[in-house]
Amino acid sequence: MMKIALVGEGIMSIPPEGWGGVEHLIWNFHNQLKKEGDDVTIINTKDLQKIVNTINDGKFDVVHLHYDQYANIIPYLNCKKKMITSHYPYLENPEPQYTFLYDLLKNSGAHIISLSDKIKEEFLRRGIDSTNVSVLPCGIDTNSYVIDDEALYPNRSIVVGKIEPRKRQAYLQKLNLNIDFIGNNTDSSFDISDTCYYGEQSKQDIMDNLTAYANMVLLSAGEAHPFVCLEAMAAGLGLVLSEQSTANLDVDLPFINVIPDTKLNDTDFLRDQIVSNRKTSLTMRKEIRQYCKDNFDWSTIIQKYKEIINKL
Repeated sequence: MMKIALVGEGIMSIPPEGWGGVEHLIWNFHNQLKKEGDDVTIINTKDLQKIVNTINDGKFDVVHLHYDQYANIIPYLNCKKKMITSHYPYLENPEPQYTFLYDLLKNSGAHIISLSDKIKEEFLRRGIDSTNVSVLPCGIDTNSYVIDDEALYPNRSIVVGKIEPRKRQAYLQKLNLNIDFIGNNTDSSFDISDTCYYGEQSKQDIMDNLTAYANMVLLSAGEAHPFVCLEAMAAGLGLVLSEQSTANLDVDLPFINVIPDTKLNDTDFLRDQIVSNRKTSLTMRKEIRQYCKDNFDWSTIIQKYKEIINKL
């Protein structure tokens, strides 16, 4: 048994009441580690001194910080095994004002947990020792998602996640491609009066009802490892993705279509790819779910996580 501290950003509750991808991830880490018999504490506050005091008073075996911009506290933590993950979505190709994150993590003194091979490659390219970076994809409780043998809406696709410019939902909305949208809206160009928009749904609603669709579309301009792709596959849905949304996936699989950057504005091409993916995915629902279970189920991910910890 290990005593593990998971540190959040302190902006919203863990588990979150609605959206909050990182918060859901931390909560799932907490739950899965406890199932393994570990003593797990979530520390979720903006008060950096409180984080330091809680960890040092708690005598933890492992601390895992899930917010890169708190990296400066790492040297003050009295814990032998320290890890840090950046959830910044553009880490493969950061905007100029965020390139400092690489030096911040490199010099923190913590082992870096990268969300994908591509992100690890970027760390190595920037001079970070390969022994100080490990790759760990997001995990999912596959069996929590309902999968029906047949889709209720075989001619429709779904987009799930916070509606924001980098995910291009407003662009997709204007193309009339039989796509429904779920998520809290933060994009003023997205039309919330559209009958294809269903607002923000609870996690349970998503787990129960995602399987009604043929496939999921995610044309994001930046993703570290999009959890919604795992949710879709757990529910038996195929994927139509931008190049930036493919982390950790085998893009040669027949139920995964990748839209080249040069084709993102080609409406006819997009329509053809989405429709063909629907047809293929509808015949492979069980295979899609099994691929998800074999590669991303928490039972697999948590063992990889412990292997990383044991090597530190």
